Amino acid sequence: MTLKVEQKALDDHQVRLTVEVEAEQLSVARRKAARQIAGRIKVPGFRPGKAPYNVIEKQVGPEAIQEEALDIVLDDIYPKLLEESGIDPWGAGTLEKVHEDKEPPVFEIRVPLSPTVELGNYQKVRIPFKEKPVTKKDIQGVIDNLREQQAVLKPVEREAQEGDMVYVQMSAERLKPDKDGETALIKERRYPVVVEAKAVDASNEWPYPGFSRALIGLKAGEEKQLSHTFSKDSEFEDLRGEAATFQIKVDEIKDRVLPEGNDEFAKSLGEYADLAALEADIKNSLTENYEQQSKDDYETSIVEKVVADSKIKFPPQMLDHEVEHYIEDLGPQLAQQGLDMDTYLKTRQITMQDLKDEVRPSVEERLKKSLTIMEVSRQEKIEVSEQAIQELVQARVQRLQELTSEEETRKALTGEALQGLVSRTMTEEVINRTLARLREIAQGGKAEAKAKDKTKAETKAETTDKPKAKKKATTKTKDKE
Repeated sequence: MTLKVEQKALDDHQVRLTVEVEAEQLSVARRKAARQIAGRIKVPGFRPGKAPYNVIEKQVGPEAIQEEALDIVLDDIYPKLLEESGIDPWGAGTLEKVHEDKEPPVFEIRVPLSPTVELGNYQKVRIPFKEKPVTKKDIQGVIDNLREQQAVLKPVEREAQEGDMVYVQMSAERLKPDKDGETALIKERRYPVVVEAKAVDASNEWPYPGFSRALIGLKAGEEKQLSHTFSKDSEFEDLRGEAATFQIKVDEIKDRVLPEGNDEFAKSLGEYADLAALEADIKNSLTENYEQQSKDDYETSIVEKVVADSKIKFPPQMLDHEVEHYIEDLGPQLAQQGLDMDTYLKTRQITMQDLKDEVRPSVEERLKKSLTIMEVSRQEKIEVSEQAIQELVQARVQRLQELTSEEETRKALTGEALQGLVSRTMTEEVINRTLARLREIAQGGKAEAKAKDKTKAETKAETTDKPKAKKKATTKTKDKE
């Protein structure tokens, strides 16, 4: 049977199919639906599945039979509908409307289309690669940070000044109540605050940039009230746009005495002969970090250029799916912080829909980049051999065994979990090789790129045997009374 189908392309990369269905086919589907329903329910006086149509219709209603009948018809015609229409669907279609008043009945079905990417002339993309050199200021910054971590606190009876640790009792009230009528923004509690130097970047300071310097000149026991309106792009998402007053009372002030950045300080951090050895180690670590960051930034700039020059289309359902996947991935991250999703939403005073709306733009950008990279890999014929995948998976399995318990490893390497590991590994390797190809293109071709990679490899080899800086990130500040 050939279906009579009309197609209408929609603006959101979907297509509406209007298909005529024989009245007899719908009638047969209703009878089949009634038999299926009869097999699932108890009908007094009849064995399961043996009650006649009119009895089933009276018990469950014609709407229930009709709904199941439509599903039966759709299951029967949908595969053939796609084949005859030549449609490449991204996912299942949606039955939007049934015109039973027409003869024959007409179905309207909305079908999301597979994504398409029309690349621009990515082969002509040229972007200079810029490496970030390690400066003396960078090295000194690390040393200063290490000194900060080793600071000794000494109580003082004077006004607070730059560099002090000031302990305050603090609370904050919203000028306008939130949607629940709550005015308390921060409940009163004791907070330690380091009074930052004027030259320090305070953009990430809590509760807002410049807060600590408002404490300068205060003595223990003194109080102060501050007003602040958080910017719409504040680093702290749950405070964005809030206007509030802060009530502060200074409990105590402690001078922070930092150790001298000398040979003795270097020796206290690890197996360093002197300060010069520590500085050399820091330089090696920073060089490695900067090289990786430069490479990541370079790849990002290339991909952004290729995406900007491409025409990318995908249905809204695909973006919805990616948003859901992103939210699911938040679960384990929140668990590491001792939170579940409900608690997270409550602390931020937002709904799940608010969260989805918030992450949608970034997820959309990520989706565009992913689709673009995969299309480049297709056009460049980027492939990964089965042997290469096996070796990569084996390496991951080995790392997994080293980092997790035997039971967790077993769960991660069975059934669908193992298939997912293989699939992710293959996808990531294809992406890595595609990015390498794009770097090669953007630097002017294979020969030039290989020459630069060789120079980097030689430079890295020269520093491989040098020790790495032992940065005591977890070192606690010493509090000397």
